[in-house]
Amino acid sequence: MSAPMRFRRVGRLSRGYDIGQVDSFIARALGGNVGSDLIRSVGFDLKLAGYQVEQVDAALDRLEDEIAATERTGERRELGERAFVKDVTSQAQVLRARLVRAHGDRFARGSAWERSYDVEQVDMICDEIAEYFDGSTALSSDDLRAAVFHSRRGSRGYSERAVDRFMDRVIAVIGKVS
Repeated sequence: MSAPMRFRRVGRLSRGYDIGQVDSFIARALGGNVGSDLIRSVGFDLKLAGYQVEQVDAALDRLEDEIAATERTGERRELGERAFVKDVTSQAQVLRARLVRAHGDRFARGSAWERSYDVEQVDMICDEIAEYFDGSTALSSDDLRAAVFHSRRGSRGYSERAVDRFMDRVIAVIGKVS
């Protein structure tokens, strides 16, 4: 993905991603100065007449996958196949340990008035992730990126930060075995 990326803008009275922030980040990413983990976690301000969110997100997903593949190849070469597989298996086992927790107890709850994620919806996707780690179902990074959870307030839901970090780690492991 070395060619410059062009994105459509939203209408003058609609909000989209900040054009300067997106262009600057994409230039850094295409220059090889960011890893897949940073692409996965980047955020942009919303501005009037900015770039279409869905279009930028889709391009970032593709870019993340490409960079993750390059990182995976480098890690395999550096560690050797056996050590690479051992490392990825170890990461997956750490993540899998959280998934054996009871429904409703897998993540910290939100605090006070902060937004949190619907517990049942998160637990459902966690069950799918557990089945993936057990080898009984297929799951892709795109499946996880597309997951959307209803918002709750405070302790009625799981902490968004905790769930997002966990999902990022699962996506990273899936990227290493894809």
